[in-house]
Amino acid sequence: MVKFDIVSGFLGAGKTTLVKKILHSLDTCEKIVLIENDFGEVNVDRELLEIEGFEVYELSNGCVCCKLKGDFLLTLKNLLSQKIDRIIFEPSGIFVLEEILDVFKDSEVSGKCFINSVTTVVDVQNFSKNIQGYSEFFKNQIRHASSLVLSKVQFVNDYELTQVENSLKSLNETAQLVTKDWAQLSTLDIKELINGSCECVLNSSKQYLSHNFDSLGLKTTKTISLDQLKSILEKCKNGHFGALIRVKGIINSGSHYLEFNYVAGEYSIMAVSEVADGIVSFIGNGLEKEALASAFV
Repeated sequence: MVKFDIVSGFLGAGKTTLVKKILHSLDTCEKIVLIENDFGEVNVDRELLEIEGFEVYELSNGCVCCKLKGDFLLTLKNLLSQKIDRIIFEPSGIFVLEEILDVFKDSEVSGKCFINSVTTVVDVQNFSKNIQGYSEFFKNQIRHASSLVLSKVQFVNDYELTQVENSLKSLNETAQLVTKDWAQLSTLDIKELINGSCECVLNSSKQYLSHNFDSLGLKTTKTISLDQLKSILEKCKNGHFGALIRVKGIINSGSHYLEFNYVAGEYSIMAVSEVADGIVSFIGNGLEKEALASAFV
């Protein structure tokens, strides 16, 4: 039977970073493929994972729990007809976990594959914002996890961390809770995370949540300097382009390529390997799409 591991988490929690750690920690003798689902029109995470040499299947411009469910089922069936040992699935940040049950009702899938683990990444730094602003999506992903991995713990104090831990336990008292700074996560920690027994609660009473978010995806060959990129991201913080929740991308700065991430008013920028084209993805509400396109294309 093929193992099916889900790495969930709200927008900007750090799912792809954890997926990279998992992929680097697993046995090289395993044949592993990755399915990436992005709510936006382009998939930045796929580009980043392919740079590192991983085999990635992409489902973009929608969420597999609604618009892309049929495409997801076909992709899964195609993969299960091949010789593989493990599928790692990174859904969009607004994925409803119970919807995976519909896929596993298909005998062609359930006869060859089983849910091995459901890991939800929880952004500690933005926990209060997310649970207040996007409560249903956020709580859904927490309640149905077999493991909860806290991200950005280095940015909060012990009291704040304890408060988040208590809130998580009230929502899911059975999930394994991982609170280490990710820099200290060992290969053994990662393996225990996805090779332990799955006790996720995926019941048949599904919750239907409306995906009322705007998205925009762009491919670009425009050269944008580091200072110009910082200026654009500062405008994002100030609401110049609408209510942005999540922005991520890779752009050419002239001397090298830059990967950038924007979540809840905070951003980071780092150098990455060269890619074929620049790529940028935006998710939020009331997006000023023409202004965003003008800034990046």
